[in-house]
Amino acid sequence: MQKSSIHSCTIVVVFTLALFSIVFSEQCFSQINTQNVTSTDCNIYINHSQTLKNSIMCNYENGIIINDNNITLDLNSSELLGSGYLNPYTGIIISDKSNILLKGSGSVGHYQTGLLIDNSTNIDISSLNFTANEISILVKNSSYIKIDDNNLFTNTAGVKLYTVNNSSISNNYFESNDISAISLFTSKNNTLNNNSISSSLNGIYLDPESQNITIDSNRFSRSFGVDINLGNGGKINQSLGQVFNNTCHVTIPELLCAKKDN
Repeated sequence: MQKSSIHSCTIVVVFTLALFSIVFSEQCFSQINTQNVTSTDCNIYINHSQTLKNSIMCNYENGIIINDNNITLDLNSSELLGSGYLNPYTGIIISDKSNILLKGSGSVGHYQTGLLIDNSTNIDISSLNFTANEISILVKNSSYIKIDDNNLFTNTAGVKLYTVNNSSISNNYFESNDISAISLFTSKNNTLNNNSISSSLNGIYLDPESQNITIDSNRFSRSFGVDINLGNGGKINQSLGQVFNNTCHVTIPELLCAKKDN
């Protein structure tokens, strides 16, 4: 283990099998200025609540790893940028954690996955921007996830949930997420409400294994595919939950729109 100091900021570099991770102290976030840096290696481990002070550009590495429970990470309008969505890296990783809040009007972009949440509970994602990712938010094997008041634009896919229960996706703005805005697979007891979705092939997609999903008061516009797709061959399956008050145009099955979009 090697320690060095840059502008009174402690950086711990851990070498393992020719790979390395960088652990930034709290002072680093207030002192590192990336305005004059074109790229930097990342893998930043967060061990307690932090507020970012500057933008971070990661060169062919993951960005930030939440490394403990009960943490608030405030992006504070900073940008966390990767090396392009064709490279297999993730902007923020939350794995096997609980009681995490991400907030702060910052942006996460140019990653294969902008945010990964895996095997975690009580995670709140609020007021962030996700752009130019292959998947903006990927959630797996988790519960009590709240995704609220975020902007997701110009991604291949917006939010994907796999085996996620008792969670909500609300008050978000989705624009030009090419394949899908919101997709749920084998998930139960979730609410999707008051989202604005435009310019996607699939607005909201549920696979047949998802149950008790409420789709309420979402607004769809400029779609070039299906706004709401229950994914069950056109048959209404009551176990999927309730669909009401949505402004849309094309649904599978038909007649799921309360109002037509313009």
